Amino acid sequence: MSQHTLDELDRAILRQLEDDGRRAFREIARNLGSSEATVRARVKRLQDLNILRIVAFADPERLGDSQLALVFLTVDPARHQDVVDTLTEMPEITYVSTLLGRSDICVEVGSANNAELWAFLNQHVSAIEGVRTTETISILKVHKLRYGTPSKE
Repeated sequence: MSQHTLDELDRAILRQLEDDGRRAFREIARNLGSSEATVRARVKRLQDLNILRIVAFADPERLGDSQLALVFLTVDPARHQDVVDTLTEMPEITYVSTLLGRSDICVEVGSANNAELWAFLNQHVSAIEGVRTTETISILKVHKLRYGTPSKE
């Protein structure tokens, strides 16, 4: 994974967009004491480098008929990337990460109810070649959800 150096203006632009991804470049420029052209160029560069992606996020709790669960998987080391690739293609899975510790991979799964979650885990996740064990934890309530750069403040 390649790393890129961000300066204070890049970070400030990211913070502005994290607060409101639809904020106008003109407003960001005014807030930061920069020009709109500079902000536009910086955002384009950050997007081209795959540092920034602006997306819509729907709160599953407010949508109703949804249940979230975290699933921790232990996998065969030789199959790790294959398992990750398979998991990331599943539309029910909204988050995939590799871990150090007791588990190898963590995923977040959205489902309508326990029966749907059970069926998905047994028919799809456990059936992936290389998956040794799974541990599922139901999420009762999300108290904070923030994607973004770590705050230094």
